[in-house]
Amino acid sequence: MESTTESTQSQKTYSITNGQKASILIVMLFLLMINYADRAILSVTLQQIKVDLALTDVQLGAIQTSFQIMVGLLTIPLGWFIDRWSRRKLAAIMALLWSVTTFLTGVCQNFISLLFVRAAVGLGEDGFTTLGGGWLSLAFSKAKRSMVAGIFGLGGTAGTALGMIVGGMIVTATGMWQMPFFIFAIPGIIFGIWAFFLKDFRSVRKEGESAFNKEYFTGWLGVFKIPSFLLTAFGHMCFGMMTFTWAGWLPAFMMRSYDISAAQAGSIVGAAALMGILGALAFGFATDAWYRKNKNARIYMMTFVQFMFACMTGAAIYFMGSIPISAITIILFVSMFAVGGATSMIFAVTMDVTPVSHRFSAYGAFATIVFLGGAIGPSIVGAISDAVGGGAPGIRMGFLWLLPASFIAVILYGIEWIYYRRDSQKVTDEVLAEK
Repeated sequence: MESTTESTQSQKTYSITNGQKASILIVMLFLLMINYADRAILSVTLQQIKVDLALTDVQLGAIQTSFQIMVGLLTIPLGWFIDRWSRRKLAAIMALLWSVTTFLTGVCQNFISLLFVRAAVGLGEDGFTTLGGGWLSLAFSKAKRSMVAGIFGLGGTAGTALGMIVGGMIVTATGMWQMPFFIFAIPGIIFGIWAFFLKDFRSVRKEGESAFNKEYFTGWLGVFKIPSFLLTAFGHMCFGMMTFTWAGWLPAFMMRSYDISAAQAGSIVGAAALMGILGALAFGFATDAWYRKNKNARIYMMTFVQFMFACMTGAAIYFMGSIPISAITIILFVSMFAVGGATSMIFAVTMDVTPVSHRFSAYGAFATIVFLGGAIGPSIVGAISDAVGGGAPGIRMGFLWLLPASFIAVILYGIEWIYYRRDSQKVTDEVLAEK
């Protein structure tokens, strides 16, 4: 194992109590939940914002894209800092920044202010999944990685459900699209402060090595020579292009297709998102059990849930508005169940094949690739929608243009079957305790 500049006496393995592990998991889970709740609030208020501020679908897509660009833009340099500085301090800073800018979203009065404030929210949320997923991969054993990753990842689906349901109810009850942003800013501050006091580990460095040097960056570039890492990143980029866009436009799509309120659309989409929690837990538990017998289990399961999502989402796009809303709700439930399964796999698969010395910066590169794919999706749908006349048919046409990306993801993960076992067997997870 790599040594550090501290004395031998201080070199204790990062071994923490069950209570400390639980604290890290709880704080990371709830911060991710708040992170995604903010994104869901924007989705469920999109139609009200459009009317109140007289915006076009192109502008609505651009607002979502500005957020996604900032989420992906600085993820790589932030990953370097997570590798070389402090997980707990960065988690606190991120949470406080995105909470303040979430509050400011509700103050915006025009397209330009929304564009820049949502970009600032993305800057705050930039890299949090990198930090949380990587930290948990070292706090818990590899054998439990799918389940722990699934629990952490369900913060995204639970947060989406919370934002959709509660956000939609708040908007409908108050008549103010701004109010959910004011309310949801508060818990981020509370958990951000808690994050500062968690039990961290020491950054992995060789003796006498500076925080950033040529050897470190050479090692980081080496991550891109790992076939499993590249296939996972570009596969999830295609998956993210569809899922981020789907989450962003789905409530508006349902409102236009069935002439329902924000509260009704938010409740349906939020309830569907809750199925993602069941998917994360069910697939996470099943995959860990399968992993003990077959070391390729995680990549096999990832391929399956991606295919399941692609088929169900395609059905929802095609039938939206032409079949009863109850039938569409069932299709959305199955679709989100699959998304939850993918969430439980993606953190585990990525951490399995990346070295601990560069795990956060590697995942930062992974997240950048994924979020840049997700960033262009909302604008594509908005532009296509306006070009063909808007309304529900416009959004449908935009989604249909993106749907092939979901099936490309399935193909890339299928190819990864060839490399995953070999790449994951090269990685160990030993780190030292924080001094």
